[in-house]
Amino acid sequence: MFDKKRINKLLPLMSECEVNALFVSVSPDLEYLTGLNPIDDERFKGICVYPDGRFFALAPTLCLEEFREDLGNEIEIFPWADTEGPANAMACAFKKYGVPKILGVNDSVRAADVLPIALEHGIMLKNARHVVATVRMQKSQDEIDRLCKTGTLADEVLRQLSCFIKPGLTERQLQNKLRDVYESIGGEKITYVVCAGPNSALPHYNKSSGVIQENDVVLIDFGGRYNGYRSDATRTFFVGEPTAEQKKIYQIVLEAHLTGESAVKEGVLASDIDHAVRGVIEKAGYGEFFTHRTGHGIGIVAHESPNISATDYTVLRKGMAFSIEPGIYIPGKFGIRIENCVTVTAQGALAFTKFPREMIIL
Repeated sequence: MFDKKRINKLLPLMSECEVNALFVSVSPDLEYLTGLNPIDDERFKGICVYPDGRFFALAPTLCLEEFREDLGNEIEIFPWADTEGPANAMACAFKKYGVPKILGVNDSVRAADVLPIALEHGIMLKNARHVVATVRMQKSQDEIDRLCKTGTLADEVLRQLSCFIKPGLTERQLQNKLRDVYESIGGEKITYVVCAGPNSALPHYNKSSGVIQENDVVLIDFGGRYNGYRSDATRTFFVGEPTAEQKKIYQIVLEAHLTGESAVKEGVLASDIDHAVRGVIEKAGYGEFFTHRTGHGIGIVAHESPNISATDYTVLRKGMAFSIEPGIYIPGKFGIRIENCVTVTAQGALAFTKFPREMIIL
C-alpha cells in the first residue's frame, strides 16, 4: 500500500548520498515504497524521487492502470508505449520536474534502460542502493507485528512436520508436505532447503532425491510470505538416537545460537553478533566447518540489510530484524543448523519463531 511517509524518510539520506534524484525500478524497494509489484519484464518503469519530496512515476502503457490503482490520482505518471520507448516520456518528466545532475539508482535499474537517458541529458549516475535499504532496515511496529505473524505460521509448519518425518520418506515428499501445510494455513511463496543424512552437510542443498534413513539427521530450512512479509527458520531433527558426535555438535550450535541472541542489544554492531556466535564455534574447534555468515536481514524479502557478518558494521537499532543461524557442516556425514529471526527491542532480542530449539529426537 502506498505510504508517502516511507518516501519522506528517503529525503535526508538522498542528501547525504549527494544525489539530485533517485530512480527506483521494479524491486522489493519499489514494493516497499509504493505497494507496486508489477511484472519485471524488459520494460523500463518505476518512480523518480526528488530531495524536496516531489516524485513521478514512469510506466509502460500496459501497466498504466496498475500504477494508477496503487499510486492514486495525486501522483503524476508518465506513460510510454512499446511503439515509441521510454525516452520521450522521461524527457517530458524531466522538463517538468528538472533534470538531475546526479541520478541515484537502486540495484534493480538496468544499465540498458538508464544509460541512454543519462547520455541524452548529461546525467551522472550513482549507485544509491543503500538509500532505500537503510529505510527498510528500520521496521515499524506494524511490520514487526507482521513478522511475528509469519513466525507463528512457521511454528505450525514445524509442529506438523515433526509429526510427519519418518524413515522411508523422500526429501521430495517432505518438501511437498511442507508446502501443503504452509499453504493450508494461509502462507504463500514458500522456499525451502530439505535435506537428509549426508545431504544436510550442504548448507544450500537444492535437490530432492534423498531418502530418510534410520538414525538420519534431517535439516529443514524454509521461509514463506504472509501479508507481505517473510519468515525464515531452520530446525535440525534426529530420526532415532543421535551419535555422541551429533549430540556434541548440536549442543555447540545451540550454544552459539543462544549466545548470538543474548548479544543482541541496541547500539552493538552487526559484526559483534557474528563475532559472538562464531567465537563459540571456533572455541569448540569447529570454526572451519561454519562456512557462512551468521545471519541476514528479513522483511518484505527473505534476505535484506543488515548482514550479520564480520564485515557489516551497522549499528543495531530498535526495529531492525534479522536471522541468527549458526551451523556446523561435516562433509560427507551431516550438518546441523538452528535459525530464528529476531528483532531488536529495548530488552534485547525478540524471536519471531517459538518452536523449540533443544534437540528433538523423532
